[in-house]
Amino acid sequence: MNNNPHLGSDALALLNEIVPDTPKTRLVERQELFRLALTQAMRSVRKRSGLKQTEIAQRLGVQQSQVSKLESTKNDHTFDSVLAYLNALGADFEAAIIVKKQRINVITANLDSDNIDVRAAIDKIFGDVDNTEVLQEESSPNFDLISAQERDTCREAQQVRCRQGGSWGTDSVA
Repeated sequence: MNNNPHLGSDALALLNEIVPDTPKTRLVERQELFRLALTQAMRSVRKRSGLKQTEIAQRLGVQQSQVSKLESTKNDHTFDSVLAYLNALGADFEAAIIVKKQRINVITANLDSDNIDVRAAIDKIFGDVDNTEVLQEESSPNFDLISAQERDTCREAQQVRCRQGGSWGTDSVA
């Protein structure tokens, strides 16, 4: 370890040198943050429902280890697996499409509906979208799903990154 030229240096500064700030790397960064937030939300919903991983596994018809993988931040998720997991919890899912801070469309999975009017759902999907909602810009991301200490650590890291000449999601990453 004594031969490590980076020993004692700021890890974020090192990453800033190694990983170029390009639109592609900013996109990857945002995708990773979304994946982490989604994983944390899934785990939180299960815990709030009072269910154990073994109970969700039984509902899904899989082994408990598969549920553990779904709840792990180390694994990617397919959209289908997320929806199946949420359905097993009796939860639903919405996705919002936002363009220039205006909510253009909100799509609900309707997992909690026993009977769905398919024709009405199709009409809604292919209908014109005139309902746009202007969103309030937040100065920093909302980290409701992590502890206050973890939130402070993230904000400190963001401040360090800004002082080094960039900010998450505004410089570029390749």
